[in-house]
Amino acid sequence: MSHTNIEVSVDVEMMFASGEVHSFRLSGIPCKWVWGETSREAAEYWAALEHISDNYKFDWISIKSWVGSPVKDKENNHGRVPRMSGRRCL
Repeated sequence: MSHTNIEVSVDVEMMFASGEVHSFRLSGIPCKWVWGETSREAAEYWAALEHISDNYKFDWISIKSWVGSPVKDKENNHGRVPRMSGRRCL
């Protein structure tokens, strides 16, 4: 099945056990979007959420926005990438 490798960046607000709330940007999150399996937006969002859950300890989190950029993959799609870009906000 065809896929596109995407690099995701997210704007996050997170509260830690200490009660401190911080807002920051995480970049370089890898995402593999399998066409026809889910939407690109969903793939990007879940890749970001899994990355955050795997690497941070927090009481709560809010993903404020995210953006994905296709990574050129010479072996897949022959350089074709479906046209969809832009920032996603909740």
